[in-house]
Amino acid sequence: MRVANIIEEARVGGPQVRMVRVAAALRGRVETVIFMPRDASGPFRELCDAEGIDYRALPITKITKQLVPALRYLVFSPFEVVMLAWAFRREKIDVVHVSGGSWQYKGVIAARLAGKPVLWHLNDTSMPGFIRRIFRPMSRLATGFIFASERTRDYYRGLCPEGRPEAVVPSVVDPQQFNPDVVVTPSPEDAALIEAWGDDPVVGTVANVNPVKGLETLIRTAAELEQRVPRVHVAIIGQISETQQRYYEELQKLITDLGVKSVTFCGPRADIRPLLRRFDLYVCSSNAESSPVSVWEAMTIGKPVVATDVGDVSLHVRQGEAGYVVEVRDHAELAKHTADLLSNPESLRAFGARGRSISEATFTPTRIADLTRSIYEVVTK
Repeated sequence: MRVANIIEEARVGGPQVRMVRVAAALRGRVETVIFMPRDASGPFRELCDAEGIDYRALPITKITKQLVPALRYLVFSPFEVVMLAWAFRREKIDVVHVSGGSWQYKGVIAARLAGKPVLWHLNDTSMPGFIRRIFRPMSRLATGFIFASERTRDYYRGLCPEGRPEAVVPSVVDPQQFNPDVVVTPSPEDAALIEAWGDDPVVGTVANVNPVKGLETLIRTAAELEQRVPRVHVAIIGQISETQQRYYEELQKLITDLGVKSVTFCGPRADIRPLLRRFDLYVCSSNAESSPVSVWEAMTIGKPVVATDVGDVSLHVRQGEAGYVVEVRDHAELAKHTADLLSNPESLRAFGARGRSISEATFTPTRIADLTRSIYEVVTK
């Protein structure tokens, strides 16, 4: 079986990581070709190259709020759809897998033009009204649907046509790659940061700087933690893109206004494991998620999680087993549970061990690949 997995966003995030990991896990059973935008796709291509995944970098525009790129999207999208449909036929694709969420229309239309079955992979739990209005009629073009979480399936109930094949397939994490017992040599930059932290308690998150990640909640949490946990450090690993500079400046102003000293924006990392291993505890402060791979990676590497109630976090963290889940934007409860765990090393170890056990039963490449292949087979029958 030959699958085209297409996404209109080149920046590496959860969906891109999932695409590559699942393609690697399916190798030998399913041949995957990833279709991605040409612009700004360097790190995504490197990720594919590292796993030996075939890809096509094409002139695909993405939807955006910026005026000029938005106009380019409107003007060039029809031509891109035709280009993709021709590519799907030329590549002898059996199934088109459209990743990235409900605004990824081009792959869906192109697949139908090419006469190919198409699975629409939905991974969000909120969308703007205009996207919602477009998605409802467009969803009828999909042969079937993959939902990244139970919460995403609930969110789209009533928007997708009934009776189509569907499956809930969460993100994937390799327990060997994120083995807490395997030491990964840090980069010089990471080594310096780890040395600077010394034996101080470190709380961290992996999140590109974006309002959906609720980093203002994390900063407010840090302000309260500083009153409860001496010498605490709060690390944020993630990209600060040009389009999020204004949000980043707002976060810096909040840090100044609250007098927060513990927060460090570490920037992006090609390999987060050295810093993730050093964290004592992982915090997710997001306002919305579906199947947050960074949370699952933290669990897999044996870190307790304190998170807002987004996506399927509560389903897998299991309140009081691998960590704690609080209401969205509730920085006071985030701080309370984080401080309580940091003061109890035995609980940190026990919660971390349970989290890894949950991950090993849920997010392994073999299990996720099997779920994905099963839905591929359903739509090709």
